[in-house]
Amino acid sequence: MNGAPIPVPSGAEPPLRVPGRALALSLAAFGVPVIASLALPDVANSGVGTLVWLPALIPAFLLAYYRGMRGVAIALAGGMAVITATQLSVVWFDIAEPNWSLLAAIVGAYLAVSVGIAVLAEALRRERRLAEALAFMDRLTALPNRRQLDITLEAACASAERGHPVTVVIFDLDHFKRVNDVHGHAAGDLALQEFAQVLRANTRKQDLSARFGGEEFVSVLRDGDEAAAVKFAERVCQQMRDKKFAWGTQTVSAGVAAHQAGMASHELLLAAADRALYTSKHNGRDRVSTATHVGLIAALVPEGPARPATPAAGTEVPKPSRPPRARLYVVDDEPEIRTTLRLALTEDGYEVWDTDDPKEAIRHFAAAAESERPDAIISDVIMPGMTGMTMVDQIVALCPTLRVIYMSGYVKGPVSWAGAPGAVVRFLEKPFTIDTLMAAVEGILAAERGPAA
Repeated sequence: MNGAPIPVPSGAEPPLRVPGRALALSLAAFGVPVIASLALPDVANSGVGTLVWLPALIPAFLLAYYRGMRGVAIALAGGMAVITATQLSVVWFDIAEPNWSLLAAIVGAYLAVSVGIAVLAEALRRERRLAEALAFMDRLTALPNRRQLDITLEAACASAERGHPVTVVIFDLDHFKRVNDVHGHAAGDLALQEFAQVLRANTRKQDLSARFGGEEFVSVLRDGDEAAAVKFAERVCQQMRDKKFAWGTQTVSAGVAAHQAGMASHELLLAAADRALYTSKHNGRDRVSTATHVGLIAALVPEGPARPATPAAGTEVPKPSRPPRARLYVVDDEPEIRTTLRLALTEDGYEVWDTDDPKEAIRHFAAAAESERPDAIISDVIMPGMTGMTMVDQIVALCPTLRVIYMSGYVKGPVSWAGAPGAVVRFLEKPFTIDTLMAAVEGILAAERGPAA
């Protein structure tokens, strides 16, 4: 699927496949009046008996639903064939003629019902196509949305594991919050729409560009290397830079990452591109950076004091009855997961902090004395605002010995990729059991005294 807007289909689409049961029922319905006319001519040709023609309406319902107007044509042709066969049987077997006036009325009703059903079926199918399109489209920019991106990126990464290259570019509009605050949300919407047009114009049919959320966009580029992706990103950024807005020039930062062997989750590829994007922002914005050149940069501690983590309302966290086995920090944007992990780890003797904000975790590590910092962090890979890997990049600059457990809901096999930040790294596929979590925690803590994993 390309980066063009998802259109609302207005023409014909491939018809639905007619199930075998529906075809068998239609043939049986056509056969009822013929068999009745031959087997019970006196009854079939009486006023009430002519109602045996009513089953011939069944194919109109079925075929019109599955094939629309084509189904109507098929059903009408079948109906005419039945009438012709019946008339021939009347002549051949010298059977009394049916009530032709009543039969004509039934044929007229048959025609009206068939056309009516077809019109209704076409309307329903069009509404279904519209709903499907909207489910995968961002309304503001008319680009594919996060849902479509996840589906496409998961398929592309699976293909990359089989040897077909895929590269991801994450774009972020610079100082977008300032545009909204100073010039209003209408101006911000205009900037997003203009950038979407630039992306659409530069995205090949085999690739996909989507709105990731807020002011972030993602392009999935197939069958190309990192250098080609950098050229694509620089061209997009330059064309956006050439546009003039009421507030002047709107620049864009970008991060590029190519799929590497061992990335068993497309979230890892997105996280790698996000780390590169963060490098672009740190180095002054309005530039393109690649994941291969991401290194440890000075920690950018978000402004504001660190706040102590507090349990969710109504949640009682058990107090450790002995000195903590280790200090752990849980970062996940899903409160249910944080609560479950906090309760389980605390009960097992660990001291636990948690938050849904990666910047809060960075502040916590920056504010704590070196001897009081958490020994390990358990983090979701993809979170709003900042990925887990970008967060860990910042924390590792403060605490190089940090051990990390990354959680992902899209792991498709063992992760052997060694590019994730952290002194010792483990990956957990959601959902996982508490026993699996405990084994992973004990493993990364033990790895401090042994070979790195």
